Amino acid sequence: MPLSRSNTYSRTISTGLHFALRENDNLRDVEINEANKMLSCKDESRGFFTYECEHCGITKTVYFGCNSRICTNCGKNHTDKWAKSLQNALFNVPHRHAVFTIPDALWPLVRRNRFLQKVLMDAAIAAINDTISHKHRNGRLTAGAVVVLHPFSRSLGFNPHIHILVPEGWFDRHGRFIHQKFIPFNAMRKTWQYQVLTQFKAALPKNLVFSMLIDQLFKKYRDGFYVPLPKESRITNKRRIARYVARYIRHPAVANTRLHRYDGETVTFWYADREGERHFVTMEVREFIKALIQHIPDRNFKMIRYYGAYSRRTKRRYAGYLQRSIRQATFEDFITKVNKWAPKCPNCGRKMTFVCYEKGPPIENEVFGCKLSDWNHPWLSHS
Repeated sequence: MPLSRSNTYSRTISTGLHFALRENDNLRDVEINEANKMLSCKDESRGFFTYECEHCGITKTVYFGCNSRICTNCGKNHTDKWAKSLQNALFNVPHRHAVFTIPDALWPLVRRNRFLQKVLMDAAIAAINDTISHKHRNGRLTAGAVVVLHPFSRSLGFNPHIHILVPEGWFDRHGRFIHQKFIPFNAMRKTWQYQVLTQFKAALPKNLVFSMLIDQLFKKYRDGFYVPLPKESRITNKRRIARYVARYIRHPAVANTRLHRYDGETVTFWYADREGERHFVTMEVREFIKALIQHIPDRNFKMIRYYGAYSRRTKRRYAGYLQRSIRQATFEDFITKVNKWAPKCPNCGRKMTFVCYEKGPPIENEVFGCKLSDWNHPWLSHS
C-alpha cells in the first residue's frame, strides 16, 4: 500500500484548496496543479520502484514522490541534491553571501507583475558588475554569482528579495582569477537601488503613478536599498557553502514542523524572528492556503540563476577553478542510486535488490515475472 499522507500538513493543504476553489478565489493554474501534485505524493498513480529480497524472495514497492513546489518531503530531497551539485560547481575559493532587499512599497507591484522577479535577479548581478567596474577601472572583469529568488517572509507574507552567492574575486580579460577578500556590499546599496528602479521602469508600461513612486523611493532611500549581510556571510568551505545556501532554495514558506495547531477551520503556525523569538499566527484555512501557494512561481520560472563566470556559456573558460566538473548521469549511476535507496527486508533485515521501475499504478494481484515482457525489460537486459 502507498504511504499515507494523512498528516497535518497535507490535510491543511487539502481543506484549504477545497475552500479556495469553492469560493472561486481566482487561483493560478500553477497553484492548483502544485497543490494537487502534493496531495498525490507517494500515491500509486505516480509510479514506483520494485525491490526484492534475494534471501527471502519478498518484494516491496516504493512509490514515487510528487516533486511539488510546496511538498516538504520532496522539497528536502531536491534541496539535498541541489546542494551536492552546487558544491561540485563552485570555484574552489571562499564565497560571500548577501541579501538584496527592496522596500515594501514595491512588493505589491512585483506580486501583480511576476515577470519583475526575473528583473530583480538581473538587477542584482548588474549592481555587482557596476560596483566591480567602478572599483577596478583598468580592464574588463567578470564576476560569478549564484542568484536565488526568495519570495516570502518568515511570517508567510509576500516579500521578494534576493540571496546572492559570489566568490571572493573575479576574472580578468585573460581568464586569470583576481582574489579580492573585501567585497563592498554596503557600497552596492545605491547601485542596487538604481538598477532595480530603472529596470522596473523600463520593463513596465509608462505610468504617471509609477513614475512618481520611483521618484519618491529615490528621495526616501538616499543611502540606497538595504543589503544586509548574514552572520555567516563569509564561508570558506565549499560543502558548508552549499548546505548554507541550500536552506534558501526550494522549500515551502511554512514547513510542516512549524504547524502548531489545526482544527479543520483554522491553522496556527509559528515563525522565529531575527532574534530567535517565536511568534504564533492563527489564520483561517482558506486564507492560509492562499498565503502559502501565492509563493509558487510561474511554470518554468527559474528561482535559481547563474550569472557571469558561473553562467553556462562562460563556465567552461574558467573550469580550471572547479574542483571537478559535473558530468551527465549514466545508467550505471541510476542503478547505483536506486540500490543505495533500497529498503531493508521486513522479514530478515537484509538490504533488498532493485528489480524494476514502472510508471502508473501496479495491476492488482500481479506477480512480477509472470509475463515474458518482465524479463525482456531493457533495464534488466542492460549489460
